[in-house]
Amino acid sequence: MGALTEAGSSILLFALVFGMSATVECENLRKQLRNKNALLTGIFLQFVILPFLGFAVVKALGMSSPMGITLLVVTSSPGGSYSNWWCSMFNADLALSVTMTAISTFMSIFLLPVNLVIYATSSYSGAVVKSLDWIALFVSLIVVISAILLGLYCSYTVKSHKFNLLANKMGNLAGVL
Repeated sequence: MGALTEAGSSILLFALVFGMSATVECENLRKQLRNKNALLTGIFLQFVILPFLGFAVVKALGMSSPMGITLLVVTSSPGGSYSNWWCSMFNADLALSVTMTAISTFMSIFLLPVNLVIYATSSYSGAVVKSLDWIALFVSLIVVISAILLGLYCSYTVKSHKFNLLANKMGNLAGVL
């Protein structure tokens, strides 16, 4: 992927996550942080069940390494931006979605590589795991984490309904692009 494409993708990802995070009121976020059952269920599904299901599909279908590694990366990655976007579009619980995205993104700094190493080495040779673009994975995580933190900070400090609407529209536009 060219540098311009990578930069454009990172900018759109940042705009999407920032736009959704900036519309969440911090009190709603605090309330969701106390919703332990929903958060623990989401974490368990995100980092145990989903990566295992990805691994099971790779093994059951005997996928080639490019296809299999792609599936393992997707199923081992944190939940995120598009779940926030869909929640915003359909007026679902955006605060819970952003909270889960924030928690799973922070946890994925450790759990994404662990799941990838476990399942990729169980499916393919160690050379395939070493050839992964770990830097690009961590850059994406940094983009999402910084967008969440900046969006929540802006939501906390600006406290303007007009700003929230503008941020939401920006995030929705970035999600469509």
